[in-house]
Amino acid sequence: MSIELTLAVFTLSGIAAGFFAGLFGIGGGLIMVPVLVYAFKTAGIATQHTVAMALGTSMAAIVFSAAQSAYSHYRRGRTSIEMLRRVAPWVVAGVALGSSVAAETPAIPLLTFVACFQFVAAALMITDVSKLAALQIVARHSLALNVFSLAFGSIAALAGIGGGTLFTPYLKASGMEPKLAIGTSAAIGLPVSLAGALGYAWEGRNVPLGHWMLGYINLPALVALIAGTLLTVRLGVAVAHWLPSRMLAGLFALFLVFNGTHLLYSALK
Repeated sequence: MSIELTLAVFTLSGIAAGFFAGLFGIGGGLIMVPVLVYAFKTAGIATQHTVAMALGTSMAAIVFSAAQSAYSHYRRGRTSIEMLRRVAPWVVAGVALGSSVAAETPAIPLLTFVACFQFVAAALMITDVSKLAALQIVARHSLALNVFSLAFGSIAALAGIGGGTLFTPYLKASGMEPKLAIGTSAAIGLPVSLAGALGYAWEGRNVPLGHWMLGYINLPALVALIAGTLLTVRLGVAVAHWLPSRMLAGLFALFLVFNGTHLLYSALK
């Protein structure tokens, strides 16, 4: 495929990712990773590296959105700095573990994991697991926070997400006020994405992936995602204001199920 067509594919991917991120108000890697998998396949990139590149590039793109989101919540007093300090070392260790596992995992099992996580994320969108009594009991123990932070960091690296989908319901279950839980989860997304971007850049340093690569991070795709978000995220937000919140949650869940089904089909066919 020509350079011009490849750049066009990445740009359209960035525009799509920006629109859907704005429309659903959540997503990040949940949207970017499937879009990047399709884009890299269309661009003719070697299948064995497609998923790792999608995960690494997604993590790098999330750094920018996570920084903006974290600062916005911090200015409004919706961030628990103490919780961030407690979580950060464990979540960074989890991300390092997850990115190293992803780099050594063949494309098909890794793609299968990403697909299945889309289904899990869809379920989390339409159910409030923070109200489960069992989770509330576990979440109130300090040791559990370390264990879950390590696990969530690993899952975030393997799924190419910032971790808010996992941390928000957990922090709410621990007794944290919902808005504070959302803001703190957004702040946690910054060390998660930074560690993930560095991890994938390091793990892919010796992989022959061609020009414009930083390890497993595809720089043209990264620029396209950032530019696309700037171009279309406000349009997505505007459209979102026309729809009821319950409908948005349902649409996003359907979107994730469709993504997961398509990725699973791609992995198993």
